[in-house]
Amino acid sequence: MKDLFVPYQQSLELRELGFDEICLTHYWGENILNEAYGGWMKNSNTKYVMAPTWEQAFKWLRENYNTLATIYSNASGYLYEWHDTVGGTHRGWSEYEGPNDSGVWDTYEEAKLACITKLIEIVKTK
Repeated sequence: MKDLFVPYQQSLELRELGFDEICLTHYWGENILNEAYGGWMKNSNTKYVMAPTWEQAFKWLRENYNTLATIYSNASGYLYEWHDTVGGTHRGWSEYEGPNDSGVWDTYEEAKLACITKLIEIVKTK
């Protein structure tokens, strides 16, 4: 079930960017996903870090920072690209950034994590 949620470090960085959406669960302290909590909550306590689902995080970035990401595969593995949501202007892609011999990722999950990390980095520099 943990794979449904953005990891702790990226969740913390999203919070620093202003993410304060209602989430199904949260991280408590250092990197411990509180799976026992079954309700909805927001960042009302600084000890909590909301754990958004992947879709929730990508949607929040689309709606708040005009950034649309696509993760896809080619013959060598998985990669991603990002666009403006309004007008669809292509802004960049991950070609040759990945760890395998072709410069892409071996799994969808690895590319997804690299993608959200890159989008957070882009938003921080805006």
